[in-house]
Amino acid sequence: MKDVLYQYMKKRYQLKEPDPSEFIFPGPVITISRECGCYAINVANLLVERLNIITGKKWTVLTKEILLEAAEKLGLHPKKIEYVFESKEKSTWDEVFSAMSSKYYKSDKQIKKTIADVVKAMARRGNCIIIGRGGVILTQDIERSLHLKLHAPLKWRAEQLQKKHTGSLTEMMSYAQSIDNKREIFRNFFNKKPLELSHFDLIYNSMKLSDEIIVNTTIEILKAKKMI
Repeated sequence: MKDVLYQYMKKRYQLKEPDPSEFIFPGPVITISRECGCYAINVANLLVERLNIITGKKWTVLTKEILLEAAEKLGLHPKKIEYVFESKEKSTWDEVFSAMSSKYYKSDKQIKKTIADVVKAMARRGNCIIIGRGGVILTQDIERSLHLKLHAPLKWRAEQLQKKHTGSLTEMMSYAQSIDNKREIFRNFFNKKPLELSHFDLIYNSMKLSDEIIVNTTIEILKAKKMI
């Protein structure tokens, strides 16, 4: 009888325990939004390197990790959900055919909701930098968050792209605009309207500011906000 009562109380107590991902003081988390041609990964990696030393804790840059975890939760191969980040959507017939032909079928809405859940969970765990993936919108409710945006003139961004891709300046300008448009469509799914400047804490001109200056300034702001 005592064992039965014990198991009952244990089960009842466990149900009341908070989800491990739901911390009382979620974060700190940094999000970086960027225009195509502004390489956020360079800033993020340098920032992580500095924060690891300053805080004595391990910070992580999250990009592909979000895709991988979302795919795992959905029981799908990552390539099956990559199209969502490119702002592509299945046609009605694609949806119907996929639903009928595969038991692993997931709708666009299910995929995007799972991505949102993964981003929020990772952000609440803290000590991470989220590049893109709708992070700026999905983490607005986290007090210990800092939102950065990297931007620069289109011509300069196209010139940076030419250093890594084959193509004329005109082609790279068109490519940059296309990528920016896709990213905006993806973000707007979560926000339902275009981003406003008020969503960001810091906006940096990547053409005029080096990665080192951007990182140093960001760290000072993090200290001032008592996030580190």
